[in-house]
This record gives sequence, structure tokens and C-alpha cells, in this order.
Amino acid sequence: MKSTFPESWVIGVDDTDMPDIGGTGRLARRLAAEIETLGLGHSTGVTRHQFFEGPGVPKTARNSAAAIAFVDVGSASELFEKVCEIVIRESIEGSDPGVAIGNVCLPELIGFARRAQGGLVTQAEARDLGAAGTRNLVGLGGTEDGVIGALGAMALRLAGNDGRFVDLAGIREVAGTMEVAAVLEQTGIVDVVDAAGGESLAPASTLDLGNWVRPRLVGGQPVLVAKFSREKWVNADSRQK
Repeated sequence: MKSTFPESWVIGVDDTDMPDIGGTGRLARRLAAEIETLGLGHSTGVTRHQFFEGPGVPKTARNSAAAIAFVDVGSASELFEKVCEIVIRESIEGSDPGVAIGNVCLPELIGFARRAQGGLVTQAEARDLGAAGTRNLVGLGGTEDGVIGALGAMALRLAGNDGRFVDLAGIREVAGTMEVAAVLEQTGIVDVVDAAGGESLAPASTLDLGNWVRPRLVGGQPVLVAKFSREKWVNADSRQK
């Protein structure tokens, strides 16, 4: 599989919601749609990335952040400015939003993101790394702690092997039992693989998707993982919405 395209620009967004109100994932999906409508870039999907939830971490429902990869970007500066404008407009009052943009996967950024998944990191550390490893990183309100998750999500999306797609062509329109070929044709999913060994399922294989299709980010691409259960292939990650 190919890794994230070098010409992609990745936006990381975090901490834009409050308890029982809104959600960063929802805002990220709205961002992707609005940026496309404005002709500033084409989204290759929104991914959700999970971070540390232990003591000392302020969070709402879950401590996750979102990343959006864009291709066909004419101006990265214009893209970032518009994203920040939308985040300021749409973020819930009392939240602590942050936004990052970059297109280079640096080891120190990946290390930071992984540490943020396993324990506490600081806003100062995020800003220091962001100054050298991103095109831009800004806090847009409140404590501005959202820069931590924004930087982490951007880094993990560029690394290409963490998180799930919460927005991708067709994934919210498919459900039930389908042939693998039809899943690939009707969605942005590029492969369906066996959880046990990683081999691709044959196009004619039938697969029970359930009603929740959220492919994983693997090798920079959206990949659906299946398992053989009760004499049939099923979506290994299926759950109720």
C-alpha cells in the first residue's frame, strides 16, 4: 500500500466541544465539506485519533482529536486561514480549540503523538515541536490546550498507521452483507483484509458489514479489517452506532 501522498496537507483539530454539546469529529467533517465547497482542497477523509484519558487530562466524552488530509491544495496558507476561521466560528463557547497544519512526517512529532497517547504531555512541548515541525500551529480560544491534540492528530495521520476514518466517501451509506468488490466500488475504502494475517479478501467474497463502517488508517490508506466468524466474513470493527 502507498503511504500518505507527499503533496497532501494534513489539518489537525482538537478540543472544540463541551460536555454533551457538539463534537470535534462532527466539526472536522463539516470542515472537510466546506473546504471542498470553497475549492481550497479535496478531502481524502477525516480520521479520529485517541489520546490519553488518565488523571490530569481535561476532556469531554473521550480525549480524541481529528485529522483531515487534503490534496489539490492551491495555497496551504489560504487553506489554514479558512480552517481557522471555520473553527473559531463553529467551536463551542468554553472550549479550548487548536489547529495544526503540516505535510512532513518527522520522527519527533510521531514520538510526541505516541507519548500523548500513553500519558501526559504539555502545551509548551507541543508548541516547541510545532514551531519546527509544522507549517503552522495555533490555539484559537480558552486555554488553547487543543494544540496538543491537534499536533498529535496531524502527526499520526501523516505517519499513516493510527486511527479510524469517520468521514470517507460512501462509508455511511453501506451496511449489511455485500461483496468485497461492491464495498470497494461504492466507498473510498481501498482494501479489505483478514485480521488474522493481513491478506486481502477476494473481490467475490461476501462480507457482513453490520451497520457501522469505520475503516482503519493503514499505510496511509483506508482499510477495512474483516474476520471469519460463524462460517462467514464479518466486519471486525462493527458495532452499533
